[in-house]
Amino acid sequence: MLDIPAGVGGESVRLARMGFRVFSVDLYPPAADVSAKRWVRADCNAALPFRTGAFDAVLSREGIEHFENQAGFVRECARVLRPGGRIVITTPNVMHLTARLSAMLTGQRTMRRGLVNEVETLRARACGRFYHGHVFLIDYFRLRYLMRLAGFGAIQIRTDRFSPSSLALAPVTPLMYAASRLSVAAFARKARQRRRAIASPELTGEMLGHVFSPALLFGKRMIVTAVRES
Repeated sequence: MLDIPAGVGGESVRLARMGFRVFSVDLYPPAADVSAKRWVRADCNAALPFRTGAFDAVLSREGIEHFENQAGFVRECARVLRPGGRIVITTPNVMHLTARLSAMLTGQRTMRRGLVNEVETLRARACGRFYHGHVFLIDYFRLRYLMRLAGFGAIQIRTDRFSPSSLALAPVTPLMYAASRLSVAAFARKARQRRRAIASPELTGEMLGHVFSPALLFGKRMIVTAVRES
């Protein structure tokens, strides 16, 4: 299994205790009390130093929102994962109802985070490399798009904790669903006029099922699982 980015190594330790043979990748060294036996220092924005199809599973926990080259990172994860292997990506959910309300009012995911800027958001800079805070937050649509183009399928969405304030906003969900359906229909009419490709009803239904699932409407964290297709 590949744990990327591994942070200080805590998740790698837990995975190893569960019986996984774990390789850990991060731009920075592990914590002092973490074994560095299979620790690889690498930049997640660049090509990964592993052969194609090297891993049965990839875990990327709370990392992609920090990366400048998200498309390249997802493609590299697909490259080092064998066909049929599974990936798990977790990231803050910018699509739960409270986050959407905050974005409408302030342009930020949460009203308590302030403004994205080069003083407060940049965590570290060394040797031409940057460690960013949550400046590259990614929503379901864009992450799914990158994963599908990289060759991932059987995408599922989960969460591990809910936002009480988002649950309180649940009554607005039917209005949002109606607006999404109107948006899909309006694009389809325009696409037919211009003879452009249109997503199938099955694809649209799958995506709307994810978007209006409890995990995305109310979950604080978006957990995406997928399988590397042949």
